[in-house]
Amino acid sequence: MFHFENSQLRVCGRIVRQQRNNEFLKKSRFIILQHILWDTYDLLKIFKEADIELHAIIAKPYSIDEEVEKKMLFEDFPLKKYTYNEMETTNVLDEILDKAINKSKKDNKKIIIIEVGGYFANVLTKISKKDANYFAGVVEDTTFGYNRYLKFVKNINIPVFSVARSPLKEIEAIFVGRAAVLAVDNIFREIGISMPSRRALVIGYGMIGKNVAFALKAHNLNVSVYDKNDHRNLKAFNMGFRIHKKLELIKEADIIFSATGTNAVTIDDIEMCKSDVVLASVGSKDIEFDIQGIRDLAIKKETINKHVVKYIFPSNKTVYVLSEGTAVNFIIKSVPTEIIDIVFSEILLCTILLLKTEKKYLPSLVHTLPETYLNQISKDWLKNINH
Repeated sequence: MFHFENSQLRVCGRIVRQQRNNEFLKKSRFIILQHILWDTYDLLKIFKEADIELHAIIAKPYSIDEEVEKKMLFEDFPLKKYTYNEMETTNVLDEILDKAINKSKKDNKKIIIIEVGGYFANVLTKISKKDANYFAGVVEDTTFGYNRYLKFVKNINIPVFSVARSPLKEIEAIFVGRAAVLAVDNIFREIGISMPSRRALVIGYGMIGKNVAFALKAHNLNVSVYDKNDHRNLKAFNMGFRIHKKLELIKEADIIFSATGTNAVTIDDIEMCKSDVVLASVGSKDIEFDIQGIRDLAIKKETINKHVVKYIFPSNKTVYVLSEGTAVNFIIKSVPTEIIDIVFSEILLCTILLLKTEKKYLPSLVHTLPETYLNQISKDWLKNINH
């Protein structure tokens, strides 16, 4: 059954409004680093209506809907915009934390950080054990961020939760994989190019890469897969995808999708690509390909349209980069809000656990939501859909 409502975050809404949760949430102070899209606005609106303090909302670069941004500013949400470089090389995030800590020293509200990408991971290593008492914890959404927290977590004095590898997150990954391929297909159609029968390479056969590969197969491309982990290559092979050495696959690919959450494709790799290769990122940041290396090496740059830039190397080889190396799935509405409801609900329950069970979840570890709560979210969500 379809429900055409103002917000499709129905499970989230119930979680926030339940009195046993709301009293804890009202005693907290939220710092949220998120994509500024309509589903994020819906979540923040639920928070605001429930009288939950939003200390700072930090926009994730390259995934900002201008209309959402305007609406949030008009409604006085504490929205802040920084570049990746500013977040990673300046003190802007430290300053946000310092202000939150100073406020919590006066009113004892617990600070909760919800983020995508692990940008607070290194910053949080500077928080003293004394100041850590003002934090309930952090909840991280992405694989890229999960990997960052793994790197720093031993030196972080507050608990960290991650939903990146949750079974519920896999549902979102299906839509992200399909959206990435659909977005590229739309770009190609605008230029007058067809995708079927082209040779596609998917680098990274994790949660998202796997779904990109299946979506490409459904679009009738010849799909190869490479992953640095051989057990994933084995899975891909047994699902009918071509497997070979990375270099050999790169040499023959017409289009390369990278979905690793790491610096997967170097400038040396790109120089081995065939001419006219298309590079499409499905990561959370512009790191999948060495974009700066491409820019430095190129002798000529040409903008084909708002999503495609053509680079010509000294060897006369041509490389096409989509969406400036950022995730192509954000070109379109990649995941329906009612699916985002599942992920947001898991994030919310992580925060509520941190608030309700203070000291149970230890610092220096990355925790995951117990299965009981995953079942609760699933049951509540299905009640809305499957009746």
